[in-house]
Amino acid sequence: MRAKKPLPVPLDFAPARASAHRPLRQRMVAALGLCVSLMHAHGAGVKAGPFEIEFRHERRMGSLPNADPFKSHRIARYKVLHDGRAVAFNPGGIDPMKRKLWADDLLEAHFVYSQGRPVVLVCTETGTYVLSDRDGKPWVKQLNDHPATRFQFLDSVAGQPGDLQAFNAGPEEAAMGRDLGRNGTLMSLHDEQNINFGVLDLTTLQLRVSSVLKRHVFVHNDPDFGGYSFDASAQGQVRVWWKDRHQLALVRPRYVGDTTTYALEVVNLDDDSFQIVPFDLNRTRLIALGDVSPAWIEHYFQWRTDASRPATAAQLVPKQTVTPLPWQGSMKADPYDQAGFNLQPVLPEMRTVLLQFLKDKFGATLDAAKSLPSTTGLKIGQQAFTIEYDESSKSLTLKPEFGTPGTTTAQIAEQFNRVIVESRYQALFTALGPGGFSR
Repeated sequence: MRAKKPLPVPLDFAPARASAHRPLRQRMVAALGLCVSLMHAHGAGVKAGPFEIEFRHERRMGSLPNADPFKSHRIARYKVLHDGRAVAFNPGGIDPMKRKLWADDLLEAHFVYSQGRPVVLVCTETGTYVLSDRDGKPWVKQLNDHPATRFQFLDSVAGQPGDLQAFNAGPEEAAMGRDLGRNGTLMSLHDEQNINFGVLDLTTLQLRVSSVLKRHVFVHNDPDFGGYSFDASAQGQVRVWWKDRHQLALVRPRYVGDTTTYALEVVNLDDDSFQIVPFDLNRTRLIALGDVSPAWIEHYFQWRTDASRPATAAQLVPKQTVTPLPWQGSMKADPYDQAGFNLQPVLPEMRTVLLQFLKDKFGATLDAAKSLPSTTGLKIGQQAFTIEYDESSKSLTLKPEFGTPGTTTAQIAEQFNRVIVESRYQALFTALGPGGFSR
């Protein structure tokens, strides 16, 4: 397991050994109280430029407060080296009351790139730091007094946002010392509550703090944002970045009784302002927030300037005349499980169309053992699927059996979407109700 708050060890990781001349009772108290009896360690390093992120296992006895003091457990420890020498990360005065006990206990350390050169983003219990090389010497800058837990590049995918990701990608070696990417220059950093505490400019290594972004906390029907709430899940990530305007957009939901509506929140990083731009789900044919993309926004929205205001004060508005894109299915309807394929809002007849398509194109066969009045069980090769139609939400969902790879489902989604863009199948779509799309 990865230790959250282990006691500090020397930078060279030399084991501390009890003196043979100390009384047995003193040695027992030390072992039980400190719980740091080091039994075994081995390490490996990941290098980039002058930096190395070193990983080590340590076998320790006991664990506070309630574990068996005579049972050993394995923890992971890390340190960052610059030209072979360990670098210390101490609080820089952002919060002078912050305890320094865990300053060198690294939670995360990963490589990012500044103008083509590797730098290290480090998270400890005392905050988030960036480590770079300046004239052959290590240079440490504290960005925040809280450790970052998530990040999102605003411009890493053809100049547009990548996905919101967690720093902790798994246990031990695979989770530490990762190359987070070389294409992005702006990195949005979030704390453990997914609250944005700034955007790191990797060109200058300066943190841009926005009061608007810091207010991205979940408040039901937030009055400061027109009644629209912030989604702290991955659904609330940045969807588009306008480099020339230094503005970004994400989606906010609003719930009033049984009615759900959505709006884009457009944030201007230059003047720390924002605007709320509501949109209609049926008019934009949107059935999943994950499908909000730069192309989708460009199709349905435009920038409008006012002659009485400067060009930089342009407002994003929905286009008044636009041909809607065809209805299509989505694999992003469920933010926690993207293995299913959802079609919504559709008539029950779409179920027959999908089933026949799966028989003709994928050799699907019915599985009577898994069929219910509202559910059809089937098999494609050795993989089991179900097709379920929900009358209340007018949704038709194809789901693979739990644990089944989503490759086949993705192939089905891609091919079936190409089929249903034809006008004769578009007639099987209806309209979303006041509750919006199902998740």
